[in-house]
This record gives sequence, C-alpha cells and structure tokens, in this order.
Amino acid sequence: MPRSRAALAALVLAVGLVGCGDPQAGDTAPADTAAPTTPDSTATSTSAPAAGGLSIVQLGDSIASGEGTLYGYEYDTHTREWTGGNLSVTWPGPYPLCHDSPDAYGNIVAAYFDAEFTQFACTGATFAAGISAPETDDGTVLRPAQFGNWATQSGLNAEYDAAEPDVVLVTLGADDLQFVSIVEACIENGYEYAFDLADLACTSTNPGTTIQTDYFDFLPTLRANYATLVDWIAARAKANGVAAPKVVITNYANPLPADGAKCPDTSWLYPEQTEYLASLVDDLNGTIRETVEGLGPDVGLADISTAYEPQGVSHIWCTDAPWAYGLSIYKVTDPDSFESQAPFHPTPQGQDSIAAHVIPAVRQLLG
Repeated sequence: MPRSRAALAALVLAVGLVGCGDPQAGDTAPADTAAPTTPDSTATSTSAPAAGGLSIVQLGDSIASGEGTLYGYEYDTHTREWTGGNLSVTWPGPYPLCHDSPDAYGNIVAAYFDAEFTQFACTGATFAAGISAPETDDGTVLRPAQFGNWATQSGLNAEYDAAEPDVVLVTLGADDLQFVSIVEACIENGYEYAFDLADLACTSTNPGTTIQTDYFDFLPTLRANYATLVDWIAARAKANGVAAPKVVITNYANPLPADGAKCPDTSWLYPEQTEYLASLVDDLNGTIRETVEGLGPDVGLADISTAYEPQGVSHIWCTDAPWAYGLSIYKVTDPDSFESQAPFHPTPQGQDSIAAHVIPAVRQLLG
C-alpha cells in the first residue's frame, strides 16, 4: 500500500483526480489525463506544496477513524472469504475504543502535505453523539465530544482549538442514518422471508419500516447537521481570532455490487436487498453532494464514491481483490466473529484510495 509521497502522488494521478475543476464540488479531471503510475514518473510533477505549518484536523465516524484495518484480516482469493483476524488487537490511544488507526485516510492526506494531523474521529460517531456531545456505548464513554456544541458552548474540545486547523476533514452521516441497524434489519428480514414469516423487505418495491424511519425520515436532519457543523466551525474560528479553516466533507465509497451479485461477502442478503442497499449508498452520496455544494466557498466535497473502482478496475465485494471488508467475516461456526466491526469498512488499500480522492479537494480549496 502506498505510503511514500511519490507512490501516493502516483495513485492520485492513477485515479484521474488532479485537475482544475470546481473546488467546491471537488470535480475530477478527465480520465485521459491520468499519468503513468510509476513513482519515478510522477514524483516531481505532483509533489506536495510546502506546508508552512499546515494543520489538518479530522472529524467523523469509523471510515475516518480507520476501523477494521488493524484486525489483520486477509482475503482468500479462492474461497472469496475474509480469513484470520484478531479481535483482541490493541488500538492506539488516547481513546482506543474509537479504533483510530494509522492507516486512516486523514493520516495519509496530512503526510502528503507535510501537515500536522490531529485525529478526533471515532467509530460509531454521529453528529449528536460524537461531534457535538460525548460518544458513549452502553454507558461507557468512548471519547469526549470531537467538536462540542457551539450553540450552547458545552463540551467544547480544547484540543480542537489548540490544533488551530487550516483544514478540517469530515466524514459523517452513515451512523446518523444507522446504516448498521439497517443492514441488520435486512438480514433478519431475509431469514423471516426464508421461512415464509414475512414479505421480503429492503428492496426497491418494499423498503420496509426500518429504512423508512432511519434513512428517509432522517435525511433532512442530516442535511441540517452538515450546515450546522460548517457554521459552527466558521463561528469558532472568528471567536478565536483566526481565519476560518477550509472544510472538506467526504461522501462514502460503495462496496456493494449494484447488480446484487452473490458471494460470501453478500451471502447474508438476498440479491434484491444487496442491489437496493447499493442504491441507498448512491442516494446518500447524491444528498451529500447537493448539500455540500450549497455550503459556501470554503467548503468542498471530496467525492470518494468510486474509491473502490479506480479507473474502472473494481475492488468492491465479490471481486478478486476487494478494498472493503465484507460480511464473510461473520461466521456461524465462530460466534466471536460477530464482535468484529470491520465489515463495510475500507482495507488499508481502500484508505489509500480514499486519500487519493481527498487530496485534490484539499489542494483546490487551498488554492
């Protein structure tokens, strides 16, 4: 996985993203502008600008924290299953329950710019429980608020102020929409359907009550949360007497096969369910794009929706080399496997590709 600046620069070019598009939307360059992927041919032309004390802060959920990457899962290309994995692995502090990993895309982005990086992301974070208030799990505090509630001046994160960010990276929304609960409900419905106990839900013709409540009914609140966070970031900078940082918001890479393909990673779902869930991720990405485009010139979208399909080479589920952990991690023969939080999260290679999509958005906003 690329970690050197030259190798990462090559990956940035390989996904065809270094261009002069709209900095607010994070537009990509045409595919035919992609350069060769050898480090030697790209190191000079794409080397990062001098940082000059650049500070990058990360807010967000498990995609931003790097969830899953330290378990040690490996993909068996013959069985197309994820194998191994150590659920007792020790995650770095100061809040190990957040499952922050050095593989997280923010670390890679910051290294590219020679920037100081401050990680606040935490697995399971939502705007209400993670960003604006402490995140808890069954009464256990995973970490204090990543940002705090600027409106009430409560729980403000002093470390955020100390970082004096020039850029704030944000990945947020999947947990607000309770995507894990949605998938669990779809799997449960599938079992009921198999025994003629229910109609098949989680489909385009029958979304079901869980998707209606957790997804469609909550979307307006999610859009408002993005706007609130951006307003708070600007207001906080003004109060601190510093320039407002640039805010780069990502959407989500989609690991689900849109055609409902069957393989061990999708075996817990019916093809119609897989296809519909894939369409929901696409719908969420469209919602995030529309929202970010209306948030002002200091805010940009890093479109990572195709991070698992660089230049048309697919690394989604049911391919020979997926860049996101799949449901095959869960095994009935191993009850402990269900404690894993890796499924749906990017592998280190997936995090590299996400970083390669985020870097151009940061460059464009910084001018």
